[in-house]
Amino acid sequence: MRAFWMFVILLSCRLSHATKSQSIHACKSQLKTLCVPAGDNVPVPCPNVTAEDVTFNLLKDDEVIHNHTCIRDKTSQTCKSQKTRVAVELHGENISVTFMLPGVNASSYGVYRCEGIVMFPPPYKKVSSTVLILVLVEGHQCKFNKDHSKPKTGGDQKDGFLWIWILGLVLLGIYSVTVTVIAGVILVKWRRSDSQSDYMNTKPKAPRDRKKKGWVQHPIPRHF
Repeated sequence: MRAFWMFVILLSCRLSHATKSQSIHACKSQLKTLCVPAGDNVPVPCPNVTAEDVTFNLLKDDEVIHNHTCIRDKTSQTCKSQKTRVAVELHGENISVTFMLPGVNASSYGVYRCEGIVMFPPPYKKVSSTVLILVLVEGHQCKFNKDHSKPKTGGDQKDGFLWIWILGLVLLGIYSVTVTVIAGVILVKWRRSDSQSDYMNTKPKAPRDRKKKGWVQHPIPRHF
């Protein structure tokens, strides 16, 4: 689902060149992946927009979840929020705005971006941020590695488990073959020994009362 939204966003950049829309799209969007612990805050930067009447939209997976409108006159600036589905803080002035996602959790997983809409003065103009934030929550979608800046995502963990399973199956196969060979050798020796015992038991024995053949000796008379 996340890949689908990324495809739609990038496709809109291509189509924007073929239309005469007054919107400015982020055709050079940069996806920034963040693996953060649950409960941390995640900033989502907005584009720099200068106008008297401007609205900033915070989007998650290309759906607006919060907007903030600022109207500036000669002496002051009035800002108000019109729609919100999550707790979002707004930092900065009208020129530099950053949405803050406080206390992220497993349901915060998604692709976030900000867009600014110039309502007045004309012409109507939409400016999208060039930075897309992919939020991954540690322990759910990723595992943060302190030794490397690149987070270890759930897909990497699955690949690691897959290699462990493969290694385990290989070792089990080697063990099975070894046991089979040893058992075969023992069985062959046992059969040979058993066959030799049967041969010895069936071999005819010589009779014990056989008389010895020899010459008859006659006594020699003695003369005195």
